[in-house]
Amino acid sequence: MGRNADDLPLRLARGILWAAFGILFCIRVASGLDNGAGALGVLLPMASYPPLVALVVWRWSPAVRYGLLAAVVLLYCVPFLVVGELWDWVPWTLAAAVLCALPARFAWPLFVFIVAASGVGVLAFGYDLYPGYEGQVSVGYMIITADDGLILFGLSALVRAVEQLHGTREELARMALARERLRLDGELRDLLGGKLQVIAFRMRKAGQEGAQDARRDIQEGVALARRTLAEVRAMAGAYRADPPARMPPPIESIRLARRVLLAVLVVQCVLVVKLLAYLYPADWPALGFATALLAVIVILQMLPQSRAVLLAQSLLIVAPLAIFPDAWDRLLGILTGKLLLNLRPPRSWAVVGVVLAGHLTWFLYSIDGSAFVIDDLAAALSNFGGHIMIMWLVYCLGRLSGLATILERAQHELAEAAVRRERVRIAGDLHDVLGFSLSAVALKGEVAERLLHTDPARAGAETGALVSLVERALEELRSIADDAVELRLTAELDAAREVLGAAGIEVVAQCRTGSLPPEADTAVAAALRETVTNVLRHSQARRCEITVAGTEELVRLRVVNDGALSLARAEPATPSRPERHGSGLGSIARRTGGRLTAVRHPGGRFEVIAEFSVIRRGTPGVDGSAGKLTSDPAGLGGDPDGVHPIAGPQLGDG
Repeated sequence: MGRNADDLPLRLARGILWAAFGILFCIRVASGLDNGAGALGVLLPMASYPPLVALVVWRWSPAVRYGLLAAVVLLYCVPFLVVGELWDWVPWTLAAAVLCALPARFAWPLFVFIVAASGVGVLAFGYDLYPGYEGQVSVGYMIITADDGLILFGLSALVRAVEQLHGTREELARMALARERLRLDGELRDLLGGKLQVIAFRMRKAGQEGAQDARRDIQEGVALARRTLAEVRAMAGAYRADPPARMPPPIESIRLARRVLLAVLVVQCVLVVKLLAYLYPADWPALGFATALLAVIVILQMLPQSRAVLLAQSLLIVAPLAIFPDAWDRLLGILTGKLLLNLRPPRSWAVVGVVLAGHLTWFLYSIDGSAFVIDDLAAALSNFGGHIMIMWLVYCLGRLSGLATILERAQHELAEAAVRRERVRIAGDLHDVLGFSLSAVALKGEVAERLLHTDPARAGAETGALVSLVERALEELRSIADDAVELRLTAELDAAREVLGAAGIEVVAQCRTGSLPPEADTAVAAALRETVTNVLRHSQARRCEITVAGTEELVRLRVVNDGALSLARAEPATPSRPERHGSGLGSIARRTGGRLTAVRHPGGRFEVIAEFSVIRRGTPGVDGSAGKLTSDPAGLGGDPDGVHPIAGPQLGDG
C-alpha cells in the first residue's frame, strides 16, 4: 500500500501524458475528416505516431532516440506518396519529435524551421480548399504545428522531470548526509581530538616520571578530561537541539511549465488575431482594440499568478466574447484550464462543465441558433477538441509542475531530516560512548593519583591503563562521525569491573550468553556502559551485580546496585518508563528496539533490566540459511546512508 501511494505522482504524470496523446489523436482525426482527406488520408498520417509515442514515453540512449526521430520523419512522408495533398499534413509530429529527441541547441532551431516550413508549404504548393486565403491558411498551419509540438514537448519534459525527481528523491539526502558527516568529523576532531591526545600525552608522561611530576601530570590530565567531558555534554545538547524550522517553499509552476504555457497562450492569441483579420478585414479600430486586450492577457500571464491575476484574465477572456464570438472563443481553453486547476472539486468540474457545454453548443448550432448543421460536425468536433486540448494542457502543466515542486521539496525535507537524525545520533554517541570513556579516565586518574605514594607499582599500572583508555576514546571519536560504533560485551564487562572497582564498588558479574551477533552484542554492551555510568553518577553504591543471560531468542541484561537511597527511600517497587527524549538508557533501548525496565526497590536498591531479541536465521519463517545468528533489530549501526524514512537503530537518541 505504501509503495502504491509513493508511486502515485509517477503514475499520475504518465497518465496525463497518455491522455494528451489521446486528445491530439482525436483532434487530428476530426480535422482530417473536416478537410476531406477521407479514411485513407486520416489513417496514413498515424504511421508516424508509434515512433513518436516511443520517443516521448520511454527513455532511450541517444542512438535509439535519433533512430526513432528518423522513423518519425520517414513515416510522416508516406502519405505524400499515396494520397498526395489530400490529408491533414500538419507536421506537428516532426516538431514534437525534434524537441524530444535532440539537444536544445539543435532542437529549437529545427523546431522553428519546421513551423516556418509548414506555412511556406501552403504558399509554395497551394491549398485548394480555401482559394484566395492561402496566407491565412499558412498562418493556421504554423499555429497548429507550433501549438501541438509545444504541448507534447512541454508535457513530456515535465513528466520526465517528475520521473527523475521520483527516482532520485533520496540522492540529495545522501549528499547532505555525507557533507554533514564530513563537517562534524572535522569539528569533533578539532574540538575533542586534540584534547584527548593531550590527555594521553599527560598520562603517558606520568608513567615515566617521579611521583611529584607524575601527580602534576595526572591532575592536569584528569582536569582536562573533566573539562572535555563537560564540552562533550554541551556539544551533545547543541546537536540534539533541532535547528529552526524553515518554511517550505510555495508550490508554483517551474520555469519550463510557465514558458510552455506562455508560448501556447501567445500562439492562441495569434490565432485569434488571424481569425479577426479574416472576419473584420477593414475594421482597424476593432482589430487594434482586440490586439491590445490580447497583449494585456499575455502580460498578465507573465506576472506572478494570483487570484487577482486569474480574475483579471478571466474577465478579459469572457467579456469580449459578446463582441468577437467567432474568434475570441479560442481563448476559452486557457480559461477553463485555469478554472479546473484553481477551483476545488466539485465546483471546478461544475463550472468547467457549463463552459464546455456552452462552447460545444455554440459549435454545433448555426449563428442564429435555429438549425443544427450536420455538415459542420467534423469541424465542430475539431474545434471543440482544440478547446479540450488547451484546457488539458493548462491543467496538466499546473499539476505536473506542482508534482515536480512537491518532489523537489520532498528531496530537501529528506535531506534536512537526514542531517537532523545524524546530529541527534552523534549527540547520543557522544553522550553514551565518549562520555563514559572520559568519566572513566577522570575516575581512574584520581585513583592513580591516590596510589602514587601508597602503591607506586599499582599506580603505574593504572596510569598505563589510562593511556589505553584514552587511545580507545580516540578510536571511538573517529568511529562516531563514521557511524561505525561497535562495542563488545566482553570488553565492556571488563571495563565495568575496572571502573566500578576503581570507585570502590564491589562487582559481581556473570555472563551466560555465548556468542552473540555483532548487532546484539553492541546493543547489550551499550546498555551496560550507560547503566554503569548511571551507577557512578547517580548512586552511592557499594555493591553492583551484573548478570547477562541469553537464549536463542532473547538476551537479557540485569544490573542491580545499592546506594540509591535518594531515589527510592520509602517508595514501593515501581517500574519506571524511560524518557522519550534525551540520551541514556531509554534512548538506547528505543533506538536498538530493546525493552527496558527500571525498578526502584525499598532499601536503596535499584534494578535495571534490558532485553533484546535475538533470532536464529534458518528457523522456519525467518529465512533459508542455517546456523547463523542475527539480532532483531539490527543493532546500532543503522542504515548505511541514513536516509531511510524511518531512522535505523542508532546508539543514543538525543
